[in-house]
Order: sequence, then structure tokens, then C-alpha cells
Amino acid sequence: MTSLVWFKRDLRLQDHQPLWHAVKEGAVLPVYIVEPDYWQQPDTSLRHWQYIAPALQQLNQQLTALGQPLLVVKGAATVVLRQLCQQFAIQGVFSHEETGNLWTYQRDLAVGRLLQSLHIPWHQYRQFAVFRKLVNRDNWFELADNWLKSPVCPTPETLPWLTATHDNIMSLPMHRGKDLPAISSLQKAADVHNTFNYFITTRSRYYRQHISSPAKAERSGSRLSPAISYGQLSMRQLQQQSLQALKHQTEPRQKQGLHAFFSRLRWHCHFMQKLEDEPAIEFFNMHRGFDGMREAEFNPALFKAWQNGQTGYPLIDAAMRCLLATGWLHFRGRAMLVAFASYHLWLHWRPIALHLAQCFVDYEPGIHYSQIQMQAGTTGINPNRMYNPVKQSQQKDADGQFIRQWLPELRQLPNSWLHTPWLLPPSLQQRYGCIIDVTYPAPIVDLQHAQQQARAKLGLWLNKRQKNQWQQQKLAVVQRHASRKRPAARTTAKSSNQLSFDW
Repeated sequence: MTSLVWFKRDLRLQDHQPLWHAVKEGAVLPVYIVEPDYWQQPDTSLRHWQYIAPALQQLNQQLTALGQPLLVVKGAATVVLRQLCQQFAIQGVFSHEETGNLWTYQRDLAVGRLLQSLHIPWHQYRQFAVFRKLVNRDNWFELADNWLKSPVCPTPETLPWLTATHDNIMSLPMHRGKDLPAISSLQKAADVHNTFNYFITTRSRYYRQHISSPAKAERSGSRLSPAISYGQLSMRQLQQQSLQALKHQTEPRQKQGLHAFFSRLRWHCHFMQKLEDEPAIEFFNMHRGFDGMREAEFNPALFKAWQNGQTGYPLIDAAMRCLLATGWLHFRGRAMLVAFASYHLWLHWRPIALHLAQCFVDYEPGIHYSQIQMQAGTTGINPNRMYNPVKQSQQKDADGQFIRQWLPELRQLPNSWLHTPWLLPPSLQQRYGCIIDVTYPAPIVDLQHAQQQARAKLGLWLNKRQKNQWQQQKLAVVQRHASRKRPAARTTAKSSNQLSFDW
């Protein structure tokens, strides 16, 4: 039997169930498809490919060492799979389930219809603790625990040889999206296992303390989020190894750091399940009672200033410029960017989500959209988070290390003026070379007024809703998406908004 293993967001050999089961059937053709239509979607960018391409090269080297190189083909998945199935007399297709954007969901439906018409079975395996067609959320945590604790799949020692001649396509896919700067990121596709081991043994010591620090989170974070998003690491294996390290760690601070890391891993699949259960939250408010609240007032000029890190609020602008340059941002910075845009600028979350999706190297649709909606306040079950950017700046970056790194025009300012440069008298603007509205923008909104307006608009909107209907919709969101953990086990629930904000 000849089997085709379709690699998607699972670029690894370890704990790869499709590959393991295909190997047991006979000869294997490992395939990755570069899909042009996917790279035209508004949530994709070439910086994603900038990470994927080296990961594919590494995967190809690993597969070649086992006896069969990776075939990389450019084209629509249905066209490519039809051709390969006919060319190599494929008798079974093996892959992981994917909880991606709506485009990948519809593509998988089309692939399913194709393979059914060809009478070729498609064997799909669970990638995360995410369960398709889950009827009831009540027992999800038990299901997730059982799966995450189950034995990892062995790594094949060799691949049954398949005679195949092909030219791999590793060039950049065409993309019509915005031109984002090339990233200078520490997130490297080729050394994820070393990165994980170093974090477990060393860097995790400061993980819990520094995860909210703009300047320090980069050095103390895990740096694993892209490897998890593109499947270079198995979530099941990652959780089991992290738990073992936690059990054997005796140094108190490092033990606290590992516990904080493990708690965030535990919430990863919880959020993935949300998009699996309701793909529409990529496009629509989780609580449909918020439909129409922000759409009519969208201000393109405010959105553009926010996109480019030109809002006049130093911590907001430094966070955006860090993200534009590196493809990464600490969790509080991500939450703050969304909250500021959603409340102070009163922008709808959908354009915010698309811009950030293109910027994040670690973009994971299953987590991204529910997290964005949490921060935008449209879930109906989470509190509104209106971060004060000046207060956050003074608390989280008191010495201005992060702001000065990403806003060179403010580097000469003393700390007393750094967080509120618009208050500088003209004489001091000249002295420090920071001319408001010339070298650095004035605030695009008045902070206090914008926050008061946001609260008033939100209150007015809620007061106009029919309470019974609103409550029914809220209960429906709770039933479909809310955590069912017992109160005594909610010690990490307060950190649930930090999942995709880890590095």
C-alpha cells in the first residue's frame, strides 16, 4: 500500500500520528502543499512564510535521513492531491485535523469530497485536545486531560522507500497583502528543541515575574509560540515534558515559572476548541447582541495611526513598532493594543484582528479570534478591559527601557516626561529634540475623554437591548464556550487571556 502523508501545521516527526500510521501501511509519500489562494487571504503575510520555509527545509532533511524526502508542491490542494493520488496510485491519505481559518475549513471540505469521489480513505488524527462535533462542553476538560496524558506516538526509524522524482518549490508564495518589514526575530524555526530545553532548565526562572514586562519578557519567555502554531512541537509531548520538569524542579523561583508556563499550556486547547465549535467567531461577534455597536463609527485615520505606531501614546506605539519589526510581542502588549483600539479608538475588532494576524509570526487562528473578542469585549461573558496606556507605561516600563528601544525619537527624554511627552513645554521640546506633531505625534485622542465616551457608548448600547433576549444569548455563549472547571480549580483561569500572548 502507498500512502500520502499531508503535512499542514504539523511540521515535525515526533508524535506525528498520521506519519506513524501511514508507515505501518507501507510506502509513504510525504507532501506539503503551498496553496496560492491561502496566501491571498487577509490574515496571512509573507512573514508567516519566512518562518515556515526554514521549518520545511528542516523537515525535509529529517525525512530524507529516514529515506524519503518531502515533496513540496504549489497549487490548489484538490488539484495537487488528485494528481498525486493518480500518479502514485495512492491508497490512503493521512493528515492531522486542522482548526484554522474559514478558508482552510472549506478547503478541507472540498478535499473530503474529492477523496470520497476517488474512493480513497482520508485518515485524520487529533493534533490538539480539540474534539470535532463536540456535543457538550461539560466534560471537555476530562476529555482533554485523557488525551494529553495519553502515550505519544513513536517516531519512525525509517520510511519505506518510494521511487519518486520531483522538484521541490521553496520560493516565496505570491501575496497581495500589505508590505510588512522583514522580521528580525529570535524565533528561529531550526532550533526549537534547544530553545525548549534551555527554557526549561534556565530561562523559566524568570518567566512568571517578567511575562508582563515589556523589556524583560523577551529574555524570559519561552520563545516557542511559533513552533506550537506550526506544529514543530507536539502539544501532548510539550505538556508531558513540562510536567515532568515541574515535578523534578526544586528551586522555588524556577518551579513557579514552570508552573505558570504549564498553566498557560493547559488553556491552549480550551481556546482552540472555541473556534472548532463555532468557526463564525472569525467574522462575527461571539455575542451577537454586539452586532452594529462599532461598525458605523469606524475611523480609518485612527486605524492607520494605530497600525503604524503613531498614536502619540509611547507604550502603545512602542508595542506596535516592536511587533512590526520582530513579529512578536509580550502578552500584555498584545492585550493593550487590542483594548486601546477597541475602546479608546472605538474600532471594530475584525480589522484589528486581521492586521495583528498578519503581524504575528505565531498567528494561531484557533486562539487569535476568541482572544481578540475577549479584549474587545464582545464575548458577553468576559469583563471589559480598558487599559490606561499611561498608567500601564508608568507601571510596566517605569525606566523607559522598552519605549526607548522602539521609539528613538523619545530616547533623550527623562523618565519624568517619557510617558507623557505631549505635556512637554516648548522649551523642553527643543532641548530634548522631541517636537510634538513634528518628530513625534500628539495623542490622536484625549485619553480621559475617549475612555468616558467608550463607557457611555457601551452603557447606552446595553441599555437599549432587551434584557431577556440579551441574557439568553449570553447563556448560549456560556453553554457553548465557557470553561467548566470547578471553582476550586480556577486558580489559573484569571490568566486565560494570556494564552496566545506567551512567547
